[in-house]
Amino acid sequence: MTGDGMKSFVGAVAVLLALSLASCAQAPAAQSQEIAPLLYAVRDDDSTMYIYGTVHVRPRGSDWGNARVRAALDESSEIWTELMMDPQADQQTQVLALQLGRAEPGRPLSSWLTAEENASLNEITTRLGMPQGALEPFKPWMAALTLTVAPLIQAGYDPDSGVDRSIDRYGDSAGKTMRALETPEMQLNFFAGLDDEVQREMLREAINEAENLPRMIGEMSSAWERGDGRALERSVVEETRTEYPEMYRTLFLDRNNAWMEQLTREMSGSGVDFIAVGAGHVIGRDGLVAQFRARGYRVERVR
Repeated sequence: MTGDGMKSFVGAVAVLLALSLASCAQAPAAQSQEIAPLLYAVRDDDSTMYIYGTVHVRPRGSDWGNARVRAALDESSEIWTELMMDPQADQQTQVLALQLGRAEPGRPLSSWLTAEENASLNEITTRLGMPQGALEPFKPWMAALTLTVAPLIQAGYDPDSGVDRSIDRYGDSAGKTMRALETPEMQLNFFAGLDDEVQREMLREAINEAENLPRMIGEMSSAWERGDGRALERSVVEETRTEYPEMYRTLFLDRNNAWMEQLTREMSGSGVDFIAVGAGHVIGRDGLVAQFRARGYRVERVR
């Protein structure tokens, strides 16, 4: 697979990255100018719903929004994120990840790979400071997630500094009602339900591109800071749709459609809501913005 194709895999994983992880490295330098991420307002006669495209990992200390985002949060009575961001949900996620991601008896991780691929895996885990064989007890999707997350942590990206968690802290401090679109079990089952060949491909690409992940995520993070929806659509959504159709359907299309059912019900009432979900769910032909427009709602980008 090409480097551009790999960006689609990284983007798909980053969109769903919600595991609670501890950071252990110095952060890259934070941005020096105000960020301008994607923020949209969906309106009907008596409701407003702000849709904010997020990234789930950020360098420690980096900003998570600008004045317009904070004003939209202040205006809203309810804030929705993909998951509830609390210690109980974090613990549930970690327990479920270990349960769902554990290898089946007699089928260790090495059995999914060739001898050459296993040698490459051992080189990578050694470089990342993991004991040799540390991933052997896991299924390919779990190992692939680990190989995606670990280089980012080593490079200074901190899930606790992710936009979603920062918004959750902001909402809690302001006494907002916090709501979630999914549960930890739902999110992890998206990966656990992938067929064997998709899991194997995920693992192979994670091995092949582990060294390049921080650079790739850095490029996507820069596009997010600029609010460059077209660049994000190309690298996160379209590559996944064309090269990984099953993953696209599972991680993007099906989830977007399910969320729209919830969000349109919310719009049938009145008031102001703020929705913070991965940017890959906001943009593109099947994204929330396009779906709201197709349903006849007034949608504008907040600049």
